Amino acid sequence: MAKKLFFQNDLSCSVDGLKSLTEQLREVACQLQAHDFCYVLLRDGICVDRVVACGDVPKVLSMYFEPGKRLSFSHYSSEVPFEFSTPDGQKWWAISSVLEGDSWSLMAVFPQSYDSRLAEMLFTLMLQLVHERMMGIQMQQNIENNNSFTFAIMNSLRFGVIAIDLEGHILYANDTACVMVNIRRRDLLLIPIHQLVQGWAAISESVVAGVKFQNEEVPVMTADAVARFNINVSPINDLSGHLLGMVVSLREIENLYEIVNKYTGMQARYTFDDVVGKSKEMRRLVDYARTIADSPSTVLIEGESGTGKEVFAQSIHNGSSRRDAGFVAINCAAIPENLIESELFGYDDGAFTGAKKGGHPGKFELAHKGTLFLDEIGEMKADMQAKLLRAIQEGAVMRIGGTKLIPVDVRIIAATNKNLKREVEKGLFRLDLFYRLSVIPLKLPPLRQRKSDLPSLIRLLMQKKSLRLHKNIPHLHYSEFQQMLDYAWPGNIRELENFIEQLVNLDGKFSFDYFKQQMTDSYHSTVMADADEYRVGGFIPCSMDELEKEHIKKMIDHCSGNMSQVARLLGVSRNTLYLKMKKYELVR
Repeated sequence: MAKKLFFQNDLSCSVDGLKSLTEQLREVACQLQAHDFCYVLLRDGICVDRVVACGDVPKVLSMYFEPGKRLSFSHYSSEVPFEFSTPDGQKWWAISSVLEGDSWSLMAVFPQSYDSRLAEMLFTLMLQLVHERMMGIQMQQNIENNNSFTFAIMNSLRFGVIAIDLEGHILYANDTACVMVNIRRRDLLLIPIHQLVQGWAAISESVVAGVKFQNEEVPVMTADAVARFNINVSPINDLSGHLLGMVVSLREIENLYEIVNKYTGMQARYTFDDVVGKSKEMRRLVDYARTIADSPSTVLIEGESGTGKEVFAQSIHNGSSRRDAGFVAINCAAIPENLIESELFGYDDGAFTGAKKGGHPGKFELAHKGTLFLDEIGEMKADMQAKLLRAIQEGAVMRIGGTKLIPVDVRIIAATNKNLKREVEKGLFRLDLFYRLSVIPLKLPPLRQRKSDLPSLIRLLMQKKSLRLHKNIPHLHYSEFQQMLDYAWPGNIRELENFIEQLVNLDGKFSFDYFKQQMTDSYHSTVMADADEYRVGGFIPCSMDELEKEHIKKMIDHCSGNMSQVARLLGVSRNTLYLKMKKYELVR
């Protein structure tokens, strides 16, 4: 094993690595006919190595500078020639100088017969060669260290990185890139980039022209098939700004969707521990939901508005093996009819005017490996029901404007406040889709059927609202508490939450009688007010459309623009309400 010589900044090199330097020193010494000339490498006065420059060094001198031996004189760090004697009495000249580091020094040894100027010239040349070689070694070591750091950093990244030159030759690919395309690095370096990335010519032209190429979905040839990756391409410029090459980063679409879901709130927050209910019915429902949570079968949750359908949906997701993937929710009633297809299935680049460049993934793709929650599924139109059924059956979707099916692994949970069986009988909902969705049915009871859970719900909501509003928990009189227990709560938990928030905001100075009148009688009082305003001789002198338009307008004003409340009081869905508003040009 070669000895290690440590210089400034702990830079290391081996004695074997100094052989070429030794040859240079020999050559210089021989050209100057400097016989019996040698140098000695010292550390803290201890001989580390000696190298003959030209000719043979007497045995006594070789023994005197034996490696590992400490010198008996203290001039080894002086740059002034000095005299010393070997044990046989022979006298020698020596001159030394400190190298790159306080502990290392180089000593030149020559007979007294040498001209001192020749010796100094040889020694100066020797120092210069050693210094240059050490600097070269240090620079090479720094480059190797930097490369090691760079490679380690690149290989620690969770996305692929490929560096290419201007001719499209791949110069470097990190471990992740090799795994993503399933090609060994040595083979990948032989593949031109245009054979790997489809449409590379156009991508390269745009980057050369200074146009950013970021977050685009691009087909990439892997060892198995063509796969789509999210790609960024950035230029590599020298200090003068001249283009040297490009770096391509690849991210798997699935991993990218997980990041999107995480930072856009597409994650389930609730678990079964958040379900408040000690009644027999609620305990039975929770146990049943826990049992089916990890099943891949579709779940249909039915229940009135405000009964906690999404809480159960999120709890089922978090109770399944899909909990680490996304929980993607879409309200089928809140999205206009002409947009819901693109929301569910996504679209490709150029699918329609205004389509995002590179296309856009739909909710099915975003929910890959996770759960897709279809809220208010009963509001979906017939043509979309057919497309949804096809996607569920095939386990794949086709983007608008696309030409190929994209496989998706999605668990479907649907929810509705309608009786879907009755909707099927009316011809408003497809029977085959109903069967597909209701493989595991779950019907949530309204609050009026689980009165024993009310005390727990009231205490929990008071604590949560007080904490959020930075208010004290108000005192609730027994009579008001009893009124709350006797009330039917047509809006269920959402209505209860509304009342408690008002109660906490007003420090308990809020009459439950007033709340009941406000919430339960508003619809009837508004209808009568509208009728009284237009009534002449016991009838209303206007068309039904005019009466409906005026009534909707007054309800919107009465509810301060809260469309959910307006729709509930009118007894229609929000989608129907929006359609009527569009019909009567009631724009909000």
